[in-house]
Amino acid sequence: MKKATQTISTNLISTPTISVPASFTALHLAHISWNLFSSNSPTHFENEFSIDDSSDFAHYNISDSMDIAQHFFDCAFAIGSSVQEDVNYSVQDAFNCLDDFYGDTCVREDVSTQIESAIQELVADSNYAQYTDYIVQDYSALVEDTAQALPTQIAQLEKQLATLKAKQSA
Repeated sequence: MKKATQTISTNLISTPTISVPASFTALHLAHISWNLFSSNSPTHFENEFSIDDSSDFAHYNISDSMDIAQHFFDCAFAIGSSVQEDVNYSVQDAFNCLDDFYGDTCVREDVSTQIESAIQELVADSNYAQYTDYIVQDYSALVEDTAQALPTQIAQLEKQLATLKAKQSA
């Protein structure tokens, strides 16, 4: 019996598609994005600051690290927000958001490679099921919140419709 999978299309020539478990969701990519933000933030250069152009610090490409980290930070929350708006937000759309980085070609390729590697590592991680359980809890909470909010939203829309009908009749 073959395990159920889904495929994510990438822009990488070396890896045009990535196969992930059927249980893999957009929130898995938000999780990955947050972890990539954390690993790209140049906090490991603590106590290294120097304004001397010949110093090692000047050659660390801090601005690239900051741009990449900011991109992953923004994507984690953008994907999360998209899932809040639509619990069926697709894995491919989340991946496209995550992979949509503007920068030098080598930096874009580095970002894409980091994403691909992080996906493969998460899927292969012995704790994948545990991460997935936490993500399922997030989805369950969203579905429950939506179910509780729908009657109120329907009532508000019906009230607006009645107001508009009254104006049309007048």
